[in-house]
Amino acid sequence: MNNLVKDFFKFLILISAILFCLGFSSPSSEKLPVSPNFYQGIAYLNEQNYQDAIVEFTEVINNKNQLLASAYSNRCLAYLQLNKNQAAKQDCEQALEINSDNSEAYLNKGLADYRLENYTQSLAAYQTVINSHNHDYRAYYNMGLVYSKLGNYQQALYNYNQALESSHNPSVDHKTLIYYDQGLTYLKLEDFKKAIAKFTHVLILDPKDEQAYYQRGYAYQKSGNYQAALQDFTEAITLNPEFTIAYINRGIIAGNLGYIDMAWENFKIALNQFQQQNNQIGYNKTVDLIRRFKQATSTVYQTPIG
Repeated sequence: MNNLVKDFFKFLILISAILFCLGFSSPSSEKLPVSPNFYQGIAYLNEQNYQDAIVEFTEVINNKNQLLASAYSNRCLAYLQLNKNQAAKQDCEQALEINSDNSEAYLNKGLADYRLENYTQSLAAYQTVINSHNHDYRAYYNMGLVYSKLGNYQQALYNYNQALESSHNPSVDHKTLIYYDQGLTYLKLEDFKKAIAKFTHVLILDPKDEQAYYQRGYAYQKSGNYQAALQDFTEAITLNPEFTIAYINRGIIAGNLGYIDMAWENFKIALNQFQQQNNQIGYNKTVDLIRRFKQATSTVYQTPIG
């Protein structure tokens, strides 16, 4: 029964998490008077109350307060959190017209341009930060994400490495992001050994990262190490029982290993979850997967789809 459905189904999905490091623009560097509206806006940003933060920063802007540049920069950040990217870009540009040394505004403008698919402008914003602050790992990391989006994976890896080697060491949380995106990049290059190593780095730093288990399971599957893949997909499901696609992939691996009952069980769980999620596309794909799996196993095993 081993390898019964080996490489038969093409259902594995690569999940890419594009995460950028955003930052406040502090007025302290400007050595200017403070304003209640400005600091209330900062407080709202910390509380993730972005709509009210925008109201407060808009008040500062309308009053032509001396904190104008920082107000534009931080309103840009609030707009980004609400995915209002064109408004965010315009605010960051206003901030930079007033204070061209505002690295946070460049970083946030880079994200706005990235989301607007203005990749050349996004890269230029990050390069400006690097030219002035070559220790800022965030600019290297974000630039790597842009190059990855453009399909220039080797350049992306170079930028990720520069981020990790920065004299201002990334925090543990940010290191996990960088290692994770390195792993995704190696997956795209089909260098599964290095991908596994990077996702293992992530799991050393964060043993509860379900996505890292999932992606490493994918890399193991592509490497032909089905037992390791099965274990990683199981870990992902243990951490998140609603991780629907992990059930699909664990079912496929179980079929590869000849664990037919386990395969059926996982496919049915995925089917039920897609139905509960009103995910018609996922549901239909799973029905088709089950149909083909039934055909592949029909000569030796019969189980109703149910």
